[in-house]
Amino acid sequence: MPSFVAALITLSSASFCDTLPLSWDEAYAKADRLLPQMTRDEKFSLMHGDGWYRVPIIGMGPLKKWWYAGNTPAIPRLGIPSLNMQDAAGGFRDAWTANAGRATCWPSLLAAAATWDVDAVRTFAVALGEEFSGKGANAILGPSINVHRVARGGRNFEYLSGEDPYLGARLAEVYVQGVQSTGVAAVMKHWVFNNQETHRHTQSSNVDDRTAWEIYYPPFQAAVDAGVSVAMCSYNKIDGVPACGNEKHLSVLKDKIGFRGFVQSDWYATHSTSVKEGLDQEMPGTSRFFKPKALATVNASLIDASVRRILAVMYRLDLFNSTKASAPAKDWLMKDVRSEAHKVLARKIATESVVLLKNDGLPGMRPELPGFRQVLPITNQTVRSIAIVGSPAVAKANNPWGPWHWFPGGDYYSGGGSGHVTASEVVTPLEGIQQRAAQAGIRVVARPTDNAKVAAEVAADVDLTIIVAATTSGEEHDRKSLSLDNDADALIEAVSKQAKQTVVIAQVPGAVTMPWRNSVNGIALMFLGGQETGSAWASVLFGDHAPTGHLPVMIPASDSDTIPPSESEQINYSEGMATSYRNPNFTAAFPFGHGLTYSSFDYGALTVKMIGGTPFVHLRISNVGTGKWFAASTVVQLYVEFPAVAQYPAPILKGFQKTPLIAPYATQDVTFRLSDRDVSYYTSGGWTKAENIIVHVGASSADIRHSVPLTLHKSDSISILV
Repeated sequence: MPSFVAALITLSSASFCDTLPLSWDEAYAKADRLLPQMTRDEKFSLMHGDGWYRVPIIGMGPLKKWWYAGNTPAIPRLGIPSLNMQDAAGGFRDAWTANAGRATCWPSLLAAAATWDVDAVRTFAVALGEEFSGKGANAILGPSINVHRVARGGRNFEYLSGEDPYLGARLAEVYVQGVQSTGVAAVMKHWVFNNQETHRHTQSSNVDDRTAWEIYYPPFQAAVDAGVSVAMCSYNKIDGVPACGNEKHLSVLKDKIGFRGFVQSDWYATHSTSVKEGLDQEMPGTSRFFKPKALATVNASLIDASVRRILAVMYRLDLFNSTKASAPAKDWLMKDVRSEAHKVLARKIATESVVLLKNDGLPGMRPELPGFRQVLPITNQTVRSIAIVGSPAVAKANNPWGPWHWFPGGDYYSGGGSGHVTASEVVTPLEGIQQRAAQAGIRVVARPTDNAKVAAEVAADVDLTIIVAATTSGEEHDRKSLSLDNDADALIEAVSKQAKQTVVIAQVPGAVTMPWRNSVNGIALMFLGGQETGSAWASVLFGDHAPTGHLPVMIPASDSDTIPPSESEQINYSEGMATSYRNPNFTAAFPFGHGLTYSSFDYGALTVKMIGGTPFVHLRISNVGTGKWFAASTVVQLYVEFPAVAQYPAPILKGFQKTPLIAPYATQDVTFRLSDRDVSYYTSGGWTKAENIIVHVGASSADIRHSVPLTLHKSDSISILV
């Protein structure tokens, strides 16, 4: 294993190279040379979309057949390519019945967040970029990176950040890097405070600067630092002003966060000709505010500034030479870009996203007694028969839709709305579990019913009952409750009373309530796992893969332990930072960051060193599981508790590392480097570095193994052993 010093050298010298064809400065220099050659109408054509019908009066209409979700026309005489932008952050959206299922249905971005694995997210983003490029698209309308505020948020499954700004920042960075390494532009969305679907076109999110900088801006800052190309502004208002015409917050994005790409509206989110306020491009192109007649009233220098930003993005990604398609693009959109390699990767990510929440033994058994055995993994030594109940066990993927159905409903593999991807080769939970059980010689009794009486009768006659439960969500609507579908709570309670052992596996788009959690032996979650859902379940349940997922959201004890969607037109974020695990008044059924596996780990003594004024925290993780031994990995998490003057409601995540697979009896060194930003808190107008902090390291926000106070100063300090 590397020494502490070697780990410090490796960590402190790590950097990501910008592999794009041009730097921002080089791209802007090229844009400056091309801009004077453009006519006024050519400039205007880059500032609004094309490809959508405009229905009189309502102003909206369907997408033209074989066009991308977002389009700008090519300008052949100058060699300017078209922009071909497609939904969404988690897979290539198929908008036509004829081309449905010709791209991979990946796990949702929230499932990707549950891996807590920056390498896995980067690898996924590269594969995603390859599929978009293979379809002729040169821009992905993602990543979606809003930090969850409302647990019932309809689009939470789309948001890579989960409930935490630091987790979101780390993952947004590698997502952007991965996508753009393929020559496809990443579009970060939705700027900003787009935290519920209820009244999303009319409600105003009113957020103080401190809360904005501490909770909601960090994933966007990380995406900008990674070189993201486009920012999509949101539907909601901010302090009463529409986000896409909000000069204050578009200025924050460009002038304070340092965004150098261009700003486009969400589809139909423009309410004025907002070029002066900072909007560069209107989508999808039907707004009267961005028609040539309206744009002609805007100062020519502002028009040039917007077009310059759009051209710079095109140059920086070499779209002038790499773009081959232009709408209408039937042949491109009909291409099947799936591959065996991507299928394997989709299964891997889905498998690694599974979060094992509970894994108890038989009723009345105590861990300290001989013969104690946890319910999972399933082996043929103790389980000869399995019942599988619950209709989600055989749920089908949603059928394809036409362009008028702009917000298709979600299913139990992919959420609904513009982020939906049709899973043409979905492996259902029943299929995956049946196939793996057959390999182990275990009999499966399939009763995929939600009838509690029937399911309970079946459960009484087998060794183990697996209840498959689920719910989904989608764009335009927030969830009505945090309950599972089909009265699953009653089903689980009834079955658990009759079954010898009960395991609940749930496919969900975000947080759910589990009033039955104390009545069952095992619980595992998957946050909409895509086409390989059943295969992923089988790998985890039978121990082919020791669980590695950790919660990117808190599982609340009840609905009252969350912030509900607001029906008000004025939504004041009066809770400040006190959302999710940061709210000491919320009770968690399972805490943020929680995730069990088939082994256990010892967290060795912390060593804290100051090098050049920078804190480095080191510890050694040992696999010390008892009973059946498994090689396994875990996610080591670091939370910083700030002094009272910072007025933080709780310690906040400031570091995490997913270990590699650690063999039984083996160890793994883990080192964290805390940047100045990590140990600073926001005060009026800027950041203040704390003089004293407490560093907490553990396995979740509620499972802290070590805590150490630390005084921050410029000179090196002696080690602190805990």
